[in-house]
Amino acid sequence: MSHVGVVFGGRSVEHQVSVASARTVARGLREAGHQVTPLGIAQDGCWLDRAAAAALLAGEGKAIPPLGVAVAPTLAALLTSGVEVVFPIVHGSWGEDGTLQGLCEMLDLPYVGPGVTASAVAIDKLFTKHLLAAAGVPVLPCEAVTRADFERDPRAFLARLERLPLPLFVKPRSGGSSVGVKRLDHRECAETTVRFALQFDDAVLVERGIAGRELECAVLGYERIEASAVGEIVPGNQFYDYADKYLQDTARLLAPADLPPATAERIRTLAVDAFAALGGVGMARVDFLLEGDGSLFVNELNTLPGFTAISMYPRLWDLAGVPLPQLTDRLVAIAIARHRDRRRLDEAIKSWLAEL
Repeated sequence: MSHVGVVFGGRSVEHQVSVASARTVARGLREAGHQVTPLGIAQDGCWLDRAAAAALLAGEGKAIPPLGVAVAPTLAALLTSGVEVVFPIVHGSWGEDGTLQGLCEMLDLPYVGPGVTASAVAIDKLFTKHLLAAAGVPVLPCEAVTRADFERDPRAFLARLERLPLPLFVKPRSGGSSVGVKRLDHRECAETTVRFALQFDDAVLVERGIAGRELECAVLGYERIEASAVGEIVPGNQFYDYADKYLQDTARLLAPADLPPATAERIRTLAVDAFAALGGVGMARVDFLLEGDGSLFVNELNTLPGFTAISMYPRLWDLAGVPLPQLTDRLVAIAIARHRDRRRLDEAIKSWLAEL
């Protein structure tokens, strides 16, 4: 068994979801026999000392308030923790976007989940679309614009939107939990909706909306990727937005989804294909949109999916016969195996150079 550091909290708007997820992950790891050290990150990016992090995870607190000190010295909480593996469950920016993964790489620490590149690409909706489309994975068409280009000529971008039928969905290019996402039903509101999304990122993308179903599939693995059963989100609002996910408790999560076997199998296959296209390792939740005519599109990949009491990722694997302790244990084993292989490759390169 391993000494696992569960990293949670962080600076993003998904801070509270991360705290809730970490409690589930820590429980699963302990039930699997691992030693767990909680490593909390406050809302200002400061790392808690181990005692404070453990107390928060064991209690009922929903967030870690800012510590108000310099961030760098607080990193000692991780550096002196003695953990052998990191299980990051920091959702969104500064955690799910390759930054925390890069820190682990620099510290030569195995970590759960995809690597730097796959994490950075997956949180960028436009890069994800480009890579998936190149791999033959179906994605919705979109228009994208940077803040600078939009401010330079907003009318030019709004004219491009005329190519897409209403309704449209306007999204910040990066981020998660549908933060900053709005549905656009009237073209006269397009400029204000784009400007709203630009409050959350320096670029936005606009997709055509579809009348259909929101489906999710979990993937797990390293050299061989497996896909779970398929779940369905039935939104309580017009779409599964931030309020519907975390504030209103009106959405319904159905697992497994009521689908024809052929459709479910196609989703499972596309989930694996999408994960492979991004170079994914470990885990991800792949979100789909299913149109009424049967057309299927990958909406996005979440490389550090939620592990709360209602989260679809652990729920779908539980349905597949992989309960939480076994799931967390497999993720740790994958992290160790990947780290071992990367070290082996590094040593091979050094040996080759030494022989020149």
